[in-house]
Amino acid sequence: MASTGLRRFRYAILNSDRETYSTVKTMAGAISAAVSLNIPEASLYADDTTKEYVTGFQSAAITLGIDDDDDTIFAEILGKTIVTESKLVTSSIDDTPPYVGFGHIVVKLVNNVPLYKVEWFPKVKFKPFIPDANTKGENIEFGTPSVEGMIIANNAGIWEKHQTLTTETAANTALDGFFTQPESNQQTA
Repeated sequence: MASTGLRRFRYAILNSDRETYSTVKTMAGAISAAVSLNIPEASLYADDTTKEYVTGFQSAAITLGIDDDDDTIFAEILGKTIVTESKLVTSSIDDTPPYVGFGHIVVKLVNNVPLYKVEWFPKVKFKPFIPDANTKGENIEFGTPSVEGMIIANNAGIWEKHQTLTTETAANTALDGFFTQPESNQQTA
């Protein structure tokens, strides 16, 4: 399986009931997504051999390359204050980013057939960031921001869901559908 594309960075604020989400929105254009898992492990040794070995999910870091850091969107995601009329964004030491659900679609090619893998994380908290900036030189180059977040398990113990579908329309519907059902009602594989 080879991935050939990345689409639809979608998010929704996790409501105070910790099971449902607010309105699903587009975060930004999708450039890249990288997830780094934090998986603790332990081995039990007895009689000069390994008797038991366990691993488990603790958390994960997600880094997203985006095409735009729209102030209205990221003020919401990062818990910042924004004045609607002037669009003045204020960052404070008291900012508290909310937990959000986040998902995207990875386009894959298998046996020359496109498939669409929906990847969804039910509980993510994004970190404040300041995009890098460079002066214009001889060559034209785009500078794009990236945002980092921490993925943790939700109240049901779920930290990730994914589903591979045969059409982009079905993948779009599935991605938005992950946000509309409380975790207690979602079916698991």
